[in-house]
This record gives sequence, C-alpha cells and structure tokens, in this order.
Amino acid sequence: MGSLIGREPKPMTADYAAAVRNHRIDLLHVGDQLAALIETIPETDHLLIENVAVSPAFQHRGLGRHLLAHAEDLAGSLGYATIRLYTNKLFAANVQLYASLGYQLDREAILSLGTAVHMSKPIRALLDPANPRVELRSS
Repeated sequence: MGSLIGREPKPMTADYAAAVRNHRIDLLHVGDQLAALIETIPETDHLLIENVAVSPAFQHRGLGRHLLAHAEDLAGSLGYATIRLYTNKLFAANVQLYASLGYQLDREAILSLGTAVHMSKPIRALLDPANPRVELRSS
C-alpha cells in the first residue's frame, strides 16, 4: 500500500507503545496466531477507529470486517450513537468497503500527506453481551 500513496501508511509509522498505553487494542487470534487487531479511541460523542490491521497471511478472509463489526458492537455497548473512522482517499478499496458496510462520507480533509476521507456510521441497538459476534482478546 505504501507505493499507492507514495509513502508508508500512517499505521506503519505509529507509536504503538503510546497506542497500547492510551487506546483500546483488541486482538483477533486464529488458533494460537495473532491474525489482526483493531485500535479504538473513545471520544466525547463517538468511538473512533484509529487502526485496523490484518496480518498479510490472514488477509482476504473477512477478519477486517469482523473487527469493524466488533468495534460497532463495542461502540454500542459504551453508549455511543456513532462510530467514526478515516482513511487516505487513495485507498479507494477501503473507502468502498466502508461504504458497503454502512459508513457514510462526512468530509474530506486535504493534508500535507494526502487527502483524508472521514466517515461515520450510526450505531444500532446495544449488543447483547451474552451473544457477541467475535471472540477477541483485549490488551
């Protein structure tokens, strides 16, 4: 993906030590292998998805979609009516994926490193904690 935008994507240069200290990171394991993670940040009026990462060996299996559904369930369980995310506009496949999952385009922001696409989705009724869709381990 780095060649698509002419630089390393933001998650490749993030300070993960700080992220682990300051944000929620849910891990998805397949067997005993870490396959994917999702990083979320509780904001005043919404839950922000900061990062979704799937190991290359586990891509194209729907794990990213499962993590997005998990984040939506988490947002609902925390009482949020909205979940938000952003991505680089050049990641058109990601923008299309998010739109297909019910995220709507809120705005585009031109930044020094490209154009950020900000999207959001209203959250349905709170998830029944006795019936989660995805089994994850939190850090």
